[in-house]
Amino acid sequence: MKPELWKGLPEGMALDLYRKRVALLGNKHTRSDAELQALLADSDNIAEAAFINDIYHGSESDHFEAEGDVDYMEYLEDGEFMEEKEEAFKYDEYPTKAQDIVRDFRDQLHFNRLAAYELPTLAKFRQPYIPPKATEKPVTYRYTVYLGEDHPAEKKVVLQLRVANLKLSDAEAHKFKLLAGSRYNYLNDEFKMSSDKFLEPAQNTTYLSDVLDDLIKEAKTNPEEFADVPLDKRHIIARGAKRQNKNKRNYKFPEEWKKPIKKGDRGVELSDMLVM
Repeated sequence: MKPELWKGLPEGMALDLYRKRVALLGNKHTRSDAELQALLADSDNIAEAAFINDIYHGSESDHFEAEGDVDYMEYLEDGEFMEEKEEAFKYDEYPTKAQDIVRDFRDQLHFNRLAAYELPTLAKFRQPYIPPKATEKPVTYRYTVYLGEDHPAEKKVVLQLRVANLKLSDAEAHKFKLLAGSRYNYLNDEFKMSSDKFLEPAQNTTYLSDVLDDLIKEAKTNPEEFADVPLDKRHIIARGAKRQNKNKRNYKFPEEWKKPIKKGDRGVELSDMLVM
């Protein structure tokens, strides 16, 4: 309550004491020179002291105007304050289209420098590519992607593998082939199955992986019980026969459809052509 004692306090404390004093006194608050001098002593520079002096002698409405009186048009995009307003275009710069071309050219130069000076340094991290062994990663998943559009077939996933790469015994491999049914091709020892019952490809991939794990687990359970059951090859034989018959299709032209051509039937009248 004694503004004459505010001088010499840490920075910002005089302003806090002033606000508390105004709040406590309310309508009984009266402005004094000691209070103003304490606030001016708390300011860092002359501009801030002048601002405090103007606000202190102004009305209460001036306080609200001073808090929101900010000219945002004088700020650049990066937040830097401009002392002067932006000048009008005087045709002393490139147009917008030309500036876009220059910007793209600078970007291209940037990547050219990276390719010339930084990419060669990656040669020390070069390693030869060693393809994984089929016995270590026997399963292959095939996905279908339609670039630029959504298609219902994108959710379909196809699983492929060769039974010989599963490291099963002869009895276990035979039972696995029996369980696979028409999804196994004995000609190339390939097992294939697909799924599109879920909306996302990842879900179908997980489903196929779980089914394959169940097949392998079941194939390893008492495989000797099915050792005398022969492998069903009818679907592969029927597929091959269908392909052969498809390639051997020979359609004969019916004899009654043939029209005999007599000599002179295909004469051309030049006069008719000239009229047309």
